[in-house]
Order: sequence, then structure tokens, then C-alpha cells
Amino acid sequence: MIPAENPAILSVSISNGMTVEIRLGLKEVRIGRSKEADLLLPDPSVSRIHARIFRVGDQYFLSDSSRNGTYVDGKRISQVQLEGGFSFRIGPYHILFSREGRSHSSSEPPTVIPGSGSEPSPRVDRKAAEIISTTALDILGNSHIIKQLISGIRKVAASDFPVLIEGETGSGKELVSRGIHEKSPRKDGPFVVVNCGAISPELMESELFGHEKGAFTGATTQRRGAFEIAHGGTIFLDEIGELPLRLQPKLLRALEQKEIKRVGGNETILVDVRILAATNRNLKKEVAGKNFRDDLYFRISTITLAVPPLRDRRGDILPIAMHFLADVASRTHRPIPELTAPAAELLASHDWPGNVRELRNAIQRSVVMCDGPSLTPRDFTFLLPADSATAEGVADPTLSRWEQSEKTNILAELSRQKGNKTQTARELGIAKSTLFEKLKKYGIRKPE
Repeated sequence: MIPAENPAILSVSISNGMTVEIRLGLKEVRIGRSKEADLLLPDPSVSRIHARIFRVGDQYFLSDSSRNGTYVDGKRISQVQLEGGFSFRIGPYHILFSREGRSHSSSEPPTVIPGSGSEPSPRVDRKAAEIISTTALDILGNSHIIKQLISGIRKVAASDFPVLIEGETGSGKELVSRGIHEKSPRKDGPFVVVNCGAISPELMESELFGHEKGAFTGATTQRRGAFEIAHGGTIFLDEIGELPLRLQPKLLRALEQKEIKRVGGNETILVDVRILAATNRNLKKEVAGKNFRDDLYFRISTITLAVPPLRDRRGDILPIAMHFLADVASRTHRPIPELTAPAAELLASHDWPGNVRELRNAIQRSVVMCDGPSLTPRDFTFLLPADSATAEGVADPTLSRWEQSEKTNILAELSRQKGNKTQTARELGIAKSTLFEKLKKYGIRKPE
């Protein structure tokens, strides 16, 4: 197990598709819009040095020094002690303070899945949940393939080379990137996440490299981009296969020369960042199809890590499900439901096309909607392929079991989102263009 160091983390969404995380230590952290700020929030409503976070013993405190104020639950504060899960607002930004390694619940997940009657239930041993501690979630598993992944994370974390993380949607690519950052020499620097599939192509260059005042319509102030914000830390480029072709040479230059220019600017700015990238696309095929530059591909894939789909490590499904059960029960302030043996068998046999994200959502939904103290197969009927047969006629015999399961998952999410494709793609954790490809593949036709 990679041991947890119980760090304190500040995380904030800077824009649609980009988030920043900063690890807290003994040093005071300044929050504001000036270049001197450790956490830069580019908005006119934010003061140059708006607030400070400092440490006394093992406790952290937030102190406001701004004109417009720092708010907690709608009330302006001057100074407050921070606890895990504490959030506050500065201008338009909501900032979360978290302490990794401290349980959200006083009760530990049970080691045995309770069954029905006197029949023996499947056992989930504590050793079956080997954990990579990251800034927000844990990757659990004791399968051989996960142990290999953990070993790979340990090895690549010590270097400073780019890493390409490959895997299906929901398999945990961002968690792997966080694990690499947290175990690297850059762990005290910023961790900036840029979702290339969630940012419009017109704004992508500004998000990555920043812009000067007046560079384009709406650029009313100078703004630093992800590379400048991540200086001294790590950038995680999620869904890098969605990056427009016209920007790929500029990204390549930033990687090779370690320098950028803001949009509309002439100044060359040196940046020291490590690049981690992820994709659920086959970039080799994208290169062959001239949709992705081969020189950029070779640069970002110096080291490649493959995150296995959940169906390839079925022995990890129940330990992960138990982890989510305990977490959801804690957050809903209710006892941990019993997972009956038939329900456990159903979860273990499902193909999980949405991987760990789908499993988490399934557990959350079942716990919230269940009527009794136990979870039975009836609480997971939304996972059954009968839904797809009802919605689209009979199941397609040309599809594999996994493809049919993926189609069912997409149909179910489309139904929950009332046909809203943008929200469906967001909930599934994929780019909208990827969703359209899958809708075409499976012949799913829904009204706009």
C-alpha cells in the first residue's frame, strides 16, 4: 500500500474544464488575483491578496483581508478554523478544504457482506482493499492487475517524464494522475486539471496559455492560463484526444521548450510543469487517421500506464462496493445497509461499462432509494439489460455482452437526463463528441 500522509488540500474550479489543487503545509498560502498569490483567482471581484491560510500546530485557519469579503454559508467571515470538508466562497469561486486520510465516518466498512438467512455470505477481507491515497478518492483493489498499476505509479512518480494514462471512461484515470502527483517531488506544487473535452475549441488556447487584455472580444483583463498556474507542479490534460489539431503544435512547443506565450502577447514565459495526459481513445489510430499529431503523441507517451476496466478485475468489485456503501451511508447519516448475497452476486457479474464511476453511482442510487435495511437485487434493477430492450426493442445480437451493457448504461443516463445529451455526456464522464459517436454506433436516436 502507498501510505497516506494526511495532507491538507485546497481545490477550486477555475473555469469550466479546469480545476486547481494546492497542497497545504507549514508555509502560509496567499489567495488572490495578483502574481504574488499562491492560489490565483483571476476575477475582478477578488482582491490582489484576498485571503490567507496559515497553520498553527495541526490546525489550519482562514483569514480574510479583502474589500469584497470571504463567505461561509452566505456569511462574511474575518477568520475561521478549517476542518475537513469545509468550503468557502471568494468572488465567484467555491473553494474546498479537505484532509486526506481522515475518515468521513466513525464506523469502518464491514469485513463481511451480510447475507439473507443463515447462508454464508461472501467475505470481503480488509486486506482486499489496497489503497492509493490521493487528494480526493481512493483506488481500491487487490487484484494482480491493480498491484501492477500501483507498482507502475510508484515508479513513474519518481521521474519527471510525461505519462499517458489510457483507460475506459470511469476507470479512474484522473485518480491515477493524482496518485502520481501526490507521490512525486512536485507534490507541494499545484495540481491543475484541464478537461480538453469540456472546453470549447475557441477558448482552449486561452485556458492553456492565458491571454492579454484586449486579445479578443471579452478579454477585459489579463489572465494566466493553466501552464502558468501549474508552474512548479503538474498539469493533467484529461481527454487529450479532444485537443484541436491547430493547438497541438503549441502544446508540443510548451512541452519541449518549457515556454509559452499568452494569446495576444509577445512575452515568452518560462514554465516548469510536468505533463500527465489521459485518453479513452486509441491515439495510435487517431495518429494514423491524421486526427492527432504523431510528434505530440510520441512526446506525451514517453511512459504509458493502462488503467484496467472493472470487468477485468471482478474480484475487486465487492470491496469497492463496500467502500462506497460505507461512504454513502456516512454522508446520508444512516446505518450501512446490508448487501444480500444475491445482490452481491448481481454486482459481481455486471460488466460495468461505466467502470468505477458507474459502480459508485449505482451504490449511491440504491442506498438513497432503498426502503429497508438490506439491499437486494430489486434495488439494482436499473442495471439489468431489460431496460434497453424496453427502450429500443430487442437486444442487438451483433453486440458483445460488454457493448450491450454500455448501450444500456447510455440509454439509462439519457432517460435520467430527459434526453439532454450535454448533461448525459457530463454524467458519463465523456466528451460530447464521444457520446455522439456511441449514439451513432448503437443506433440510438433521441430527440434533441
